[in-house]
Amino acid sequence: MELVTLANVTLKRIGSASSVYMANQREVSVIKEVADGSTQTLRDLVLEIAEENGEPRENLRAMVQANSWDYVQQRDAVVFNIQGRSTQYSTPYAVCYAHPALKIGNRYFKLDEITL
Repeated sequence: MELVTLANVTLKRIGSASSVYMANQREVSVIKEVADGSTQTLRDLVLEIAEENGEPRENLRAMVQANSWDYVQQRDAVVFNIQGRSTQYSTPYAVCYAHPALKIGNRYFKLDEITL
């Protein structure tokens, strides 16, 4: 039994990082164990997932962290966005959440803090 960090990453616009509009945009969700829940760790994971799904890394250079409240109204979200030169998207490129979890064997159990 060990305490780990799980990242839940949803890339909402795979295919939109290109300067040319791609009609085959799709959404991909991944849950993965990570070293920590830092913004840099989540950014690296977004880049990894995007590349695995066909986005060229050079097209992802313009990805910036955005205000999560503008998109998902949840303060624990980390949001990354890429806007096109001639296209502005109302949906963010990626929404990430990091949570502590208890790992027992190959199973994970999400932990929630209880405030007294």
